[in-house]
Amino acid sequence: MLWVGVGVGVALVLLLVVALSTKKEEAGAEPALAKSPKPPVAKASAPPAAKSAGAGKSATKSDRRDDEVEPEGTKVASVPPPAAQKGMVHDLASQESAAADVQVDIEPSLDDDDPTGPQALILVTAVGRTDAGRRRKHNEDSYLVMEEHNLFVIADGMGGYAAGEVASQLAVDVIGEAFRTKTFTGDPDDTRPRRGDELVRAIQMSNMAILTQARANEAQHGMGTTLVSCRFSPNKQRVYIAHVGDSRCYRIRDGVIKQLTQDHTLGAAGITGPAAAKLSRAVGIQDTVEVDLEIVAPKPSDHYILCSDGLSKMVPDEMIKDLIVAAPDLDAAVAKLIEVANDRGGRDNISVILVRVDVPKV
Repeated sequence: MLWVGVGVGVALVLLLVVALSTKKEEAGAEPALAKSPKPPVAKASAPPAAKSAGAGKSATKSDRRDDEVEPEGTKVASVPPPAAQKGMVHDLASQESAAADVQVDIEPSLDDDDPTGPQALILVTAVGRTDAGRRRKHNEDSYLVMEEHNLFVIADGMGGYAAGEVASQLAVDVIGEAFRTKTFTGDPDDTRPRRGDELVRAIQMSNMAILTQARANEAQHGMGTTLVSCRFSPNKQRVYIAHVGDSRCYRIRDGVIKQLTQDHTLGAAGITGPAAAKLSRAVGIQDTVEVDLEIVAPKPSDHYILCSDGLSKMVPDEMIKDLIVAAPDLDAAVAKLIEVANDRGGRDNISVILVRVDVPKV
């Protein structure tokens, strides 16, 4: 009986200890595994004045939504398809003359560059403009209008840390200087007419200049640019169109718009899927660049449109034609093209050069 009494006493003591511990927890002590989570940190919001700034104003070409993610820029495929590696010369002047059965004094062909007539057969007038668009923080496009040389160039740069701006500007600077000084390095290609060959070599000079700059500056590594250019020969009534990448040249003739250049993209080479938009070649990416050359016979009343893909991807071809035809002059047409591209989203930089061909003044 004694042992039974001792056991009962010990049990009572243990119950008393447990009861006291429970009361202590209820009084405020937290169990080790029952900690409440920390409250979330509130994100700072713009003050009321900042939120309402600009309310009631229509968007302009410089307005951008800071809360939107900037669209990813065009990229070059690491391994271009074999079909995209060789530059081409297309004598569209010969093809079009043959198709229309047009009689000309000198049959247009790749080797008809000289002799040239003593008088201009056409007059060329041009207007160019570039705009950052609605979604880009930087304008990586550059353009060149050299009416004294009948030379027009658009370059659409690519590369991080604003390197695209450097690449495109360097391209137009090098090409412009080559024509100002009449200095074209590299070996002439006798499969191309002289004027077209000089334009191609100027682009190849810009390729090496960009590549050299990129190798000297780590932050600019990998920068490059697309490029489309036209060189008119008024006395010859020819235009030489040289291009690399997906910047384009169109022509409007007799109310019909025609793309005269073929995009150098994986999609154009037959590859489908997400990679289709990648460029198969660009200026400044590799030691050498293949340049496509088109030879066209311009006629009075023709319009030639050089543009970066900030226009061609936002505005359909037929709409481009209609806007140009409806505009009272070249300035108004270029301004309207950029305005409409921005109204339709302005996802990229927009550059346009519009060239009109007229009968020479007597």
